[in-house]
Amino acid sequence: MMSGTEAEIIIKGEVHTSKADLNEEREILVEGVDYLILEGQAEEADYSLTQQWYGWIMLIFQYLFARQVYADKTILKDLADAQEADIKYTRETDLDVLHNSHLLVQILAVVLFFVLLNYSLYVGMDGRVLQGAGWLFVSSLLPLLTLRIHESRRSEGGRDEMIAQQITEASREGGRVVAVVGDEHAKNIPDYLPDNLPEPDVRPPQYPFLSLPSFKELFYPGFVFFSVLYVFYTALLIYVQILHIPFA
Repeated sequence: MMSGTEAEIIIKGEVHTSKADLNEEREILVEGVDYLILEGQAEEADYSLTQQWYGWIMLIFQYLFARQVYADKTILKDLADAQEADIKYTRETDLDVLHNSHLLVQILAVVLFFVLLNYSLYVGMDGRVLQGAGWLFVSSLLPLLTLRIHESRRSEGGRDEMIAQQITEASREGGRVVAVVGDEHAKNIPDYLPDNLPEPDVRPPQYPFLSLPSFKELFYPGFVFFSVLYVFYTALLIYVQILHIPFA
């Protein structure tokens, strides 16, 4: 292992759905890695009674959406394990986003979720099932974006600063440190790294999220996602009808 001053830092910005970015990340790790930082959670969260609303948000977003369209990072973990590299995640659980948010932001997220969820059910009970399924996804997406944007952009203890701290701690041990994070994180993280560390090699995504290659990659998994969402939403409507919950 090299000394801390000889550490090499690579920050790979990615579009989470991009297979081209995954291929580049794989090539980076094949060249060698001592410490791998992956954006995501290390373990599943255990939601308390008062956090069940957030559990529903994560069920809709993480299990119905992200698992269908995000590029699978298993190959990166396997390559790091084969080189006996340390693997860390940017969050212990998905609840970190909630815990790191201001109370007022949490209240806003709760209100957004329940208002949009009830509206999606109202739309579905009115016979507009396809539209209602879309609003169900929005009911998870908007509250989660509200929480994550607040967490990333707050002046102290934001997500970018936390990831920078992980990179800093890994770099003190020396070796090759690779952080695979979203493009916005990759742009901001270098601002939080101390001056005594080597200049990080920041690599942008292969192409933007709003581009033709990205659209081509998303077409089929996007179709699968909405199919799963539609089935889930239809089952939810049936459950609501069985309980005779009025939405009109």
